[in-house]
Amino acid sequence: MNHIDIDLINQNMFEDPALIRQFVATYLIQTPVDLGNLHHALLEGDFQKIGDAAHHIKPTMDYIGAFHLREKFEELETYARNQYSLEGLRAKFEVLAIEMKELLFELEQYEKTI
Repeated sequence: MNHIDIDLINQNMFEDPALIRQFVATYLIQTPVDLGNLHHALLEGDFQKIGDAAHHIKPTMDYIGAFHLREKFEELETYARNQYSLEGLRAKFEVLAIEMKELLFELEQYEKTI
């Protein structure tokens, strides 16, 4: 399954290869940091931090066309705000983390073609 939409990335970056390279490079650096913050919040069991971290990541999915993952971050945020079970939140994150690794791999492959 493709997680990213290359045409949308190009469109969002005005078809500018230099801008696209910069965006993808920044995304590949920042997204693992953001995921790490979410993972840490889940380990702490802090519902507020979980919700905030998921909320922070959520819009970044729109820039690359990963709307299905945006929905999963939104669900994680909502469940955290409603203090859904930590075990349930952690299980959802584990699945999401796998998909995010796939997404980052796709972006790395795309970066080589720019």
